[in-house]
Amino acid sequence: MSFYLPIAEISINIYLLLSLGLSIGFLSGLFGIGGGFIASPLLILAGVPASIAVGTTTIQVFASSSTGALSHLQKKNVDFQMGSILIIGGFIGTLCGVFALKQINDTGLIENYLYIFYAILLSLTALFILYEAARENFKKKRGKFKLHEHSWIHGLPLKIKFRKSKLYISIFAPLIIGFFIGMLTGFTGIGGGFILVPCMIYILGMTTVSVIGTSLLNITVVSLISVILQVLVNQNIDFILAIILIISSSFGAALSSRILDKIKQDVLKVAFGFLILIIASFLIYELLRTPVYIYKLGIL
Repeated sequence: MSFYLPIAEISINIYLLLSLGLSIGFLSGLFGIGGGFIASPLLILAGVPASIAVGTTTIQVFASSSTGALSHLQKKNVDFQMGSILIIGGFIGTLCGVFALKQINDTGLIENYLYIFYAILLSLTALFILYEAARENFKKKRGKFKLHEHSWIHGLPLKIKFRKSKLYISIFAPLIIGFFIGMLTGFTGIGGGFILVPCMIYILGMTTVSVIGTSLLNITVVSLISVILQVLVNQNIDFILAIILIISSSFGAALSSRILDKIKQDVLKVAFGFLILIIASFLIYELLRTPVYIYKLGIL
């Protein structure tokens, strides 16, 4: 049964679309990641135009992160001072990312660029996750270890006190991190939580109590900014596709919560790493394979 997506201008099997939404929600709930991390690559592989996949995924990221952000706001687990600086950097980064997407989309090679970008990003992330899983197992056998040590980041100028996180660091550190996450959100639709959280813990040295809430606040605001900019600049959001994905992924997330406690965390990390490698492999294959239509005529 085919379903027409007006903005994407394609017909797609509704069962495939629902299955994608369920899978994204299930994997997000199972591995504790944002849906945008795998939603964009999977939508592109399913035949959704790359630019539309990026813009539409941004709405899903906003919907999923805003719920968690509200919960942490109620629990007062948010460092508003740190979050504000991250958001400022994220706003500038998102502007750059959205306009970069427009420039590349105008060349007609957006799919090739995104295939390469996603393949590299997913491969590096998968290798990092597998490395960290192996390192944690090794360090568990040797005993306790330090979570955070001072680095060159703490030597940057313009230091201020972050009372909630009990830090005294330069504002340039969260500004740079926020800019990078914003650039990632604007260009790929990915919320960037899988990068932001480790950066906040290992680079900035934040306590885990306020990390998740502050991260979700940043992702919520930055993804909302990205949604507005994508509509104004690229017109690449298919709201019907977004609604279907949000509803179906919520069922997938609910399903994953029922089996999450039955699986060991170490096993989940390794499985997630290999899953990302598989998705990256499909992207590389699609990039390198010979196209069905080598020559294509169009009317100018």
